Amino acid sequence: MERRECWEPLRRFRPRPRCLLRLAAGAQKVNVAVYIALEAKPGKEEAVAEFLRQGKALAEAEPATIAWFGVRLGPSTFAIFDAFPDDAGRQAHMSGKIAAALMEKAGDLLAQPPSIKMADILASKLPG
Repeated sequence: MERRECWEPLRRFRPRPRCLLRLAAGAQKVNVAVYIALEAKPGKEEAVAEFLRQGKALAEAEPATIAWFGVRLGPSTFAIFDAFPDDAGRQAHMSGKIAAALMEKAGDLLAQPPSIKMADILASKLPG
């Protein structure tokens, strides 16, 4: 749904109810983040890629996870980047289902333990 579909004509400046949540989420700011570097075991590259694709659904269920990216940086190198409004949201994510699933699968899929780095966001551009 595009942004223009969320608003009725200006003379009746009133958002449609189904768009309220999406518009509110777009207005949130991000202040902290997590960057997780992943190196797949030989032959497990596509399994790691699929794990990241499935992680998107879990991230969508976390209200404080404003941005979540599962990326491939090279043939066997992957990363996860997440952004949150505050440290409480980041901590909830780090103790949530995605983190638990990653730690459960790490021994089977990864050549080394995930490298986890906490970050402060200095500037951002998000939709909304």
